Amino acid sequence: MKYLCIISILTLFIFSNCKKQESQEMYLNISSTEWYTDTFMINNTTFRGIYLKVSGSSNAQLLSIEGSGDGLVGCMEINKIANNEFNVDVIIRFFPISLTDPQKAHTALTAYSSRVQPDIVWCDAIGSGSTIRKELESPYFP
Repeated sequence: MKYLCIISILTLFIFSNCKKQESQEMYLNISSTEWYTDTFMINNTTFRGIYLKVSGSSNAQLLSIEGSGDGLVGCMEINKIANNEFNVDVIIRFFPISLTDPQKAHTALTAYSSRVQPDIVWCDAIGSGSTIRKELESPYFP
């Protein structure tokens, strides 16, 4: 009986000193965006690219950004720098300059709470768990 009382008191003491670890909620904050265009040549064809400089912060395990061009859509990983911050300058969309209509670009930054694949190839099954997705749209460019 004495032995049972001692174990009960010790167990109560151990569990009363345990603190529940609070899991920090995942976040994705965008602090600045800048859209711009540039031209480049591929096989004697001039293309216009719509680029995005974006910076912010996130505590996600994986960040990706979508891009497209010439009918293809893909994802690129955004590498974080110190203090969970990121800063990237990336082409979001490209098209032949012969298109005369004003063009705009759309993209999305996605934050994943865990990583499934070590490298991002396409936008399929690259992360899992909780996600945060932020859509961005450029102005029209001639």
